[in-house]
Amino acid sequence: MWLVSYGGQVNAVAPEATAVAQRDSVLKAIYLTGWDGPHEEPGPRLAWIRDFYRAVYADSGGVPVPGTVSDGSFINYPDTDLADPALNTSGTPWQTLYYKGHYARLQDIKARWDPRNEFHHALSIRPRATAP
Repeated sequence: MWLVSYGGQVNAVAPEATAVAQRDSVLKAIYLTGWDGPHEEPGPRLAWIRDFYRAVYADSGGVPVPGTVSDGSFINYPDTDLADPALNTSGTPWQTLYYKGHYARLQDIKARWDPRNEFHHALSIRPRATAP
């Protein structure tokens, strides 16, 4: 676990001013693991970090649900586990974990600037027609 200071002037920006909704934090917690290369099986290390992450957020379904304790997840560190209902048992969709209440506004921006959804990845803003 890597704790990074976050806050100060970051929190002076309104949550709706950018795609980053986390504007009420003092720290970011980053969970990392690694392995030595193709000869090492990542399974045990990946299982350990997933278990650790879920334990930290056990009170909110294994993920940092925005609220009084956590402010959600930072999209610059995307984690597809948050979109997996087997690992995210909070009932809170990944879009809310990353964007809180701003997802619909970001979909409008996506529709204007990327109407054909050319720029996408597993956790990107989805066009409205295909949004979960």
